[in-house]
Amino acid sequence: MKTINKSMSSTTSGPTSFQINTKLWDNLDINILVENAYSGLSPESLFSVALRINKKRQFLFVSNLIAKHLAVRPSAALGTGTLLASLLMEESGLEGYPDGHSLVEMIETGKIDKEKTIKSLQFKKAMPQQTVFIGMAETATGLGHSVFQHFENAAYIHTTREEIVGTTPSFVFEEEHSHATSHKVYAPSGMLEQAETIVLIDDEISTGNTLLNLVCALDDQFPGKNYASLSILDWRNDNQKEKFEKMANDRNIRLNILSLMAGQFELVHSKAPEEHDLMPLDSSGSRLPDIELPGKKLAVGSETGQQYISYTGRFGITSREHDEIGDWAETAAKLVAQKSDKALVIGVGENMYLPLRFALALEGNPVVQTTTRSPIFASQTTGYPIKEKAKFELPDAEGISQFIYNLNELDIDQIYLLAESVIEPSEWQPLLAYLEKKAPVEWVSLTATKRSEKI
Repeated sequence: MKTINKSMSSTTSGPTSFQINTKLWDNLDINILVENAYSGLSPESLFSVALRINKKRQFLFVSNLIAKHLAVRPSAALGTGTLLASLLMEESGLEGYPDGHSLVEMIETGKIDKEKTIKSLQFKKAMPQQTVFIGMAETATGLGHSVFQHFENAAYIHTTREEIVGTTPSFVFEEEHSHATSHKVYAPSGMLEQAETIVLIDDEISTGNTLLNLVCALDDQFPGKNYASLSILDWRNDNQKEKFEKMANDRNIRLNILSLMAGQFELVHSKAPEEHDLMPLDSSGSRLPDIELPGKKLAVGSETGQQYISYTGRFGITSREHDEIGDWAETAAKLVAQKSDKALVIGVGENMYLPLRFALALEGNPVVQTTTRSPIFASQTTGYPIKEKAKFELPDAEGISQFIYNLNELDIDQIYLLAESVIEPSEWQPLLAYLEKKAPVEWVSLTATKRSEKI
């Protein structure tokens, strides 16, 4: 069987040629060639390039759409998932979303039509085979869920870096260049065994090594599946595509690779930037969450006592269970005390999709951003995407560093901080104190504010 390398379906495709050269001081010189793009999408609307403080890989493509390193409107992030879902539908012989051009227009112009977004979320199809969707932690958990939500009779799960007490992962694989390399998947019994097609979703494919590792890990443990890969960007060169071809032939599997934009990059030179240590955030305060939102609590917890709810998809969620999220988001939005026209909704780490749906349900013109493990160099240089940042220790997680970027760049009048779980409120005070300097903060916990019972 052969690997199929496509950028998009015939009805939305168009060969193009964008040549981009990015030089960042003496740290980076990279040439980018865009060869194919979803009709109407420009490179500027999808990504920019920044420096990583990571000696394994010194640069990254910063997404303008996924609500991770940069704040975005929820309609743009959710619409990106809709476009990728439509590509998969058309590749599978189904009718794609008929009004994709309006989503492209929102992404390109920033002019958001909330009603069109809400309408697009109702567009659903059933795949011809039993299908499981897997989103990649931590940057693509929300993107993966945004794709999955357009499919009936399917299931979704995302990879995680969490260590869960008393539970063995279904499988583990490595992302060598990442700041945190090991991915675990805690799928419910039968989900992956019964799947006929597995769809893997990430924000970008750079060399393809992570995708290759993931497919091989899955095929080793769950042989005989068909695979599809969905990403916003696909930068594999010809040699890297040949590696996929060989892997697919050797394992006798079918792998369709679909993206919104594809091309190649040539790394002329790169080195990790040097950066002064960041000042620690103020740790004073004794605040408790303002609101605890209802959700289906799961009978699993982390080594540090974190609690989880089913809606995130970390432990698997079906299409039918997903349909409850819209009502959950509307209820959650009505519970918040502060009404705002320019709110910022902040998710933490892997929790990306629920903040998007919460924000969509709010009044006004909210934006969404999520904290991240990824350390990125910040500079006020004109045209550079990451202007400033703050670093804090991820609460209830034994010393894992988290970052949040560009808050000073935002015009906001209210912040909603969504925490999956609050076990030790004192560990949240540094982040809260930092955020309160930007705007009033309403702190929301998705589970009860107490330490989980040991499992």
